[in-house]
Amino acid sequence: AHLRGSSNVGVMTVVEHGEAAKSEYRKFRIRAATGGDDTGALREVLSRRLGHDEWPLPRLIAVDGGTAQINAAERVLKSYGMAIPVVGVVKDDKHRPRDIRGNREIIKGRERDILLANAEAHRFAINYHRKSYRSSQKLSTKDEPVIR
Repeated sequence: AHLRGSSNVGVMTVVEHGEAAKSEYRKFRIRAATGGDDTGALREVLSRRLGHDEWPLPRLIAVDGGTAQINAAERVLKSYGMAIPVVGVVKDDKHRPRDIRGNREIIKGRERDILLANAEAHRFAINYHRKSYRSSQKLSTKDEPVIR
């Protein structure tokens, strides 16, 4: 999530047995990817997430987006020598899920979990982004001189 390229954040959500496992959610402040570079931010989040050996590996990764995001995620996984299936949730112009892209055999029967993970990621990211953005606004206005 970002607002015109500022306060970039990414999140990870987890769905287990059809339920959101909120204690497993993680937040990532995007450090390297520039504003608006969604695939760069995705690569950064996945790389940082996969660097945590103490977190269990997922059986499936659902990304927000289509072919570009799926390819970016698969390249990161390949660089780590991992073969975790990746699917992408494509949205319409009103940000509603329109399609799930990826291997149909893997998607079949998991649509509800994939859409839940995606909806939770969107909700969690927006909340984190708002908090992050408000915090950065307070910091930037705090140092401005007051003219009366």
